[in-house]
Amino acid sequence: MKEVKHYLALGVILAVGFWLYWVFNFNRQVQVWITVGMGCAYVLWGIIHHALRRELYLRIILEYLLVAGLACTFTIFLLLR
Repeated sequence: MKEVKHYLALGVILAVGFWLYWVFNFNRQVQVWITVGMGCAYVLWGIIHHALRRELYLRIILEYLLVAGLACTFTIFLLLR
């Protein structure tokens, strides 16, 4: 049950981010900052999640940073095209 709460928190973070995209669909610069904020929140969630499970290693942190960085880069390029 503990795991469900962690993933529910991640779902809420992403849902709020997508809702903010919809609210600020007219302002690309704000959407870029929302993208960066969602990426940072994802990395922070991953670190907290793995720290609570006592499975936090440098490799895992780098993986979250890489995934968030690629997702942010891809999304920002799409927003600014």
